[in-house]
Amino acid sequence: GQLYGDVLYFATAAEGGWPHSDPHPLYFWGYLVGLNGLWVLVPGLLLADAGRHLARAQRCLDRPPHKDR
Repeated sequence: GQLYGDVLYFATAAEGGWPHSDPHPLYFWGYLVGLNGLWVLVPGLLLADAGRHLARAQRCLDRPPHKDR
C-alpha cells in the first residue's frame, strides 16, 4: 500500500508540474525526493528480498525427490 501511494503521489505531482512543491532545490531534492524516496526504497528492497526467498523455496520444491540407493 505504501509503495503504491508514493508512486501515485509522485506521478500525479510530476504530471501537474509540481504545483504544491517549493521550487528551492534543497527542499525539492532533500525533502520531497530524498526523504519521501526512503518510503519507495525500503519497501522495494523488502519486496525484492521476499521475491528471492520465494524463488529459492520454489526451486527446492521443483527438484525431483532424492532417491536413496
